Amino acid sequence: MRLRKFWMAFAICLYFYFLALCQGANILGVFPYRLPSHFQVVRPLVKELSNRGHNLTIITPVGIYADIEGVRHIRVHNLNKMSKDLLDSNIFLDFFPNKWAEAYWTASMLSNISKSVLSNEGVQKLLHDKNERFDMVLLEAGHLDALYGFADHFNATLMGLSCVIPNWNVDLLAGNPAPSVYEPIMPREYKYEISVMSRFSNWIYITEEKLLSSLVFRTAQQKLFNKYFSHSSKKLSELRNQFSVILINNHFSMGRVRANVPNIIEVAGIHLSEPPEPCDKDLRRFLDEAEHGVIYFSLGMDVLVKFLPKSIQQMLLESFTQLKQRVVVRSDVSPVPNYSGNIYVLSQAPQRAILEHPNVRLFITHGGMLSVIEAIYSGVPILGIPFFFDQFGNVHRVQNAGMAKVLDNNALSVDILTSSIQELIENPKYALKAKEMSLSFRDRPMSPLETAVWWTEYALRNQDIRHIRLNEDEFPFVQYYGLESLVSWGLRFGFVIGSLFLLVFKIYKKSSHRQRLVLKKENNQPHEGIF
Repeated sequence: MRLRKFWMAFAICLYFYFLALCQGANILGVFPYRLPSHFQVVRPLVKELSNRGHNLTIITPVGIYADIEGVRHIRVHNLNKMSKDLLDSNIFLDFFPNKWAEAYWTASMLSNISKSVLSNEGVQKLLHDKNERFDMVLLEAGHLDALYGFADHFNATLMGLSCVIPNWNVDLLAGNPAPSVYEPIMPREYKYEISVMSRFSNWIYITEEKLLSSLVFRTAQQKLFNKYFSHSSKKLSELRNQFSVILINNHFSMGRVRANVPNIIEVAGIHLSEPPEPCDKDLRRFLDEAEHGVIYFSLGMDVLVKFLPKSIQQMLLESFTQLKQRVVVRSDVSPVPNYSGNIYVLSQAPQRAILEHPNVRLFITHGGMLSVIEAIYSGVPILGIPFFFDQFGNVHRVQNAGMAKVLDNNALSVDILTSSIQELIENPKYALKAKEMSLSFRDRPMSPLETAVWWTEYALRNQDIRHIRLNEDEFPFVQYYGLESLVSWGLRFGFVIGSLFLLVFKIYKKSSHRQRLVLKKENNQPHEGIF
């Protein structure tokens, strides 16, 4: 009888133990960007984590996709107002004249984003509710440093997600300070050549960005952190070193291999896990009947065609009408004036379905990260016309890889645009490289979504992150960068060069001394004259 009671008690304890193991974690997601492209990356991960039994609360703008079933949403209306003010200001008409203007605008935008989130009534209620518990805070690993305070407030694991091309700031947050992976935050004037002068110029460029980050970006975020998390037990600089795993929207097949530490996980293509929107009958017929192939033109969801200068709009149309290929144009300007029968215009395009069509020969794009990923996935060559932010880096990467060409939007002409299109279509090397990159991009042990979910749950299981982060204290600056060998080599080289200089100097000094003696001797001799 006692034995039976023992086994019953043991079974009950075992049951509750496994029940505790299976219980979902409480995850707070902070995704404040108004750009729809970012949420195409976030949404599949949030939905899958919810389906696996985790309890998610996400902070987002109003109207960015419908509510996800089983997920608690906190909507921040001020984020929508910021977006409307941005569009009303017509800032895109100038496309930022230089990186300093871009940096100033970006710092102001990021500060307003953090302030809008932290001052929101729903968010404040969340912060002051003592019954709220979170095991993880998942947010964009960018310059929204004030929002890192959520992790310390709830004593939760801090996990990052980078929807854009990874840069040196993401590397520093992950504890990955190797100079070989330095990439700019704002690559407008970055040099993509490999010459010595380009490398030196890029070193100055990155140094300037670090100064901007320390003096402008972080200063504004520090003020907000001090205001809303004054009770924090940790400094903001300490929280920057608390990131466990950072998921990055990148893959080594996309044009450049990176030196990643174990907690940087490449999940490019995570948004491809959702089914693509199909083409309607008319668009399908237009694509199927294209005898010479199809060119697809789209500036994504972030660059509106109506904000392009009229000269560029007219230039695009003139170039497209000269082509024998059919052109599918995604445009918010409707109807488009002066177009011929080879152009099909639509305001909302099923981009993935179009790129997957076998007749599509070229994709003309602004270079948004998701557009580049979809082109690589479909094996379609790219003609990039970047305007701002990460677009420059995205298209220059695939250009260096060999499947794209990049044009300067300030130096466009009908002839340049038309000749570039013809080269990309008629030269088979671009299509071959695109297919090669597509095969490499698809060849993975797990899908991007499966990879993201596994590492998210890994971060939940392993709150002590020291075993996956590089401990910089174990690697002194001189040792980490191998400067001791440089010093040794430099001393030897310096000794040889110094000896040669000393020898040359002694020879020169001795020669000069002899010349002075000769001149002195000549000056002391009597001169013969008529007197």
